[in-house]
Amino acid sequence: MAEFNEEVKERRLKVLEMSLGTSVMHYMHDDNVTEVIVNPDGKLWVDTFDKGFQNTGIVLDSEETKRVIYAVADLSGQVIDLKEDPSLQADIPESRLFANCRFQAELPNIVEAPSFNIRKHSKQVFTLENYVKQGTMSKKQCEVIMEAIHAKKNIIAAGGTASGKTTLLNAILAEISKLDERVITIEDTKELKCTAQNKVALTTTDTVDMENLLRKTLRLSPNRIVVGEVRGKEALILMDAWSTGHRGGCSTVHSDSAADTLFRLEDLVSRVSLSTQQAGIARAIDVIVYIARRATSRKVEEVLAIDGWDREKGEYITHRLDAE
Repeated sequence: MAEFNEEVKERRLKVLEMSLGTSVMHYMHDDNVTEVIVNPDGKLWVDTFDKGFQNTGIVLDSEETKRVIYAVADLSGQVIDLKEDPSLQADIPESRLFANCRFQAELPNIVEAPSFNIRKHSKQVFTLENYVKQGTMSKKQCEVIMEAIHAKKNIIAAGGTASGKTTLLNAILAEISKLDERVITIEDTKELKCTAQNKVALTTTDTVDMENLLRKTLRLSPNRIVVGEVRGKEALILMDAWSTGHRGGCSTVHSDSAADTLFRLEDLVSRVSLSTQQAGIARAIDVIVYIARRATSRKVEEVLAIDGWDREKGEYITHRLDAE
């Protein structure tokens, strides 16, 4: 994101608002909408927290879509090279007009007509109680997650793409924030909402990666270490920290099931370790909360406790915490 003075930034945000138009901005301001999508056919779709994908019935022509894409490019200080890479990845900063958003766009010739996705980072924090009220998790699941938080268990919120992992992590973090503890958050995109009184929020840069920030975190006297997403070599450092005195942390992992989360962590750890560190992973991770995206909704499918690693059998020892 290029740095502009506030006057220039405000002017470019206003241009983007005008390019999107009132019909699209209506969905940008709807807290239930998590993503705004325009396909190459011009149809405007939205992804909602409670009902999944919805066709709005609105159609944008290719010139309208293109204006939006170039307004975001201007806002982010980028130039789109139609020959080298006719696409755009950018962030829309939080302001009075917009929530913080991730923007991805494609232009011909990699698509037939301009298209874009705007992934919104919700200003609203859903609590675990909200999940129960909406039917996203059961009362039993809420209870065992609450117990894990207060018992300083290390928790992974796992799920597939657009399953709502980060929103779930923020709900867990909201409960952690009520406690009288020092919380250090680490992320590469500002999505975490921490209201703890004693906190430090760290964000990666082009020269400071997640691994580097994790090493710094260990010298900041954290009670709880919260990582937006584990997806690289930082996994080994986090597993070490979580299993050697820094309990009660939480993070997200992209996976296809609760059990698959453990194998995903093995893959990440093996990138920097000669062994897969199953015993270390089992010591570090206490609870996995798996959330899945269904056709019209999201659902917490499983809350799995990790009890250890059976060396003889070569398998993780686990049990369901949410079994009725």
